[in-house]
Amino acid sequence: MRRDGKTFGQRLREARIRAGLSQSDLEEISGIPKARLSRYENGHVSPSIHTLERLARALGVSEASLLGDERAVLEALFKVLEARGIRVDSVEDASRLGNALADLAEALRGPRVEDTPPSAAGPGEVAVVTGERWLGDGGSAGGGP
Repeated sequence: MRRDGKTFGQRLREARIRAGLSQSDLEEISGIPKARLSRYENGHVSPSIHTLERLARALGVSEASLLGDERAVLEALFKVLEARGIRVDSVEDASRLGNALADLAEALRGPRVEDTPPSAAGPGEVAVVTGERWLGDGGSAGGGP
């Protein structure tokens, strides 16, 4: 699991502030007493699973985002896709989308010039690395590292 280095309380406070809520507002919406919200935010206690669910619902965020779980990243991605009318209904769809995103990320990042392994480029050439492919002659795939 990927962690962001923040405590639950820090993520809770940030989510509350992003939602434009005071602790009193969150108390009213969630039914969780302000004193307990303060103890959560200051790291003195951790919520039960039921309370975590209530907080997430009141703040309009996922439980995973409050916990700092890597699933929050995927949830955010799928929320954007859904809002844009893109559905991922199968493993095959997910695989195609993942490959398309990886291709786009590579294209946006552009080629990198790195030290050339002896097998990838001849004397005086510079090898360009794009992903796992070495390009030594301006476009055709050369030998791999």
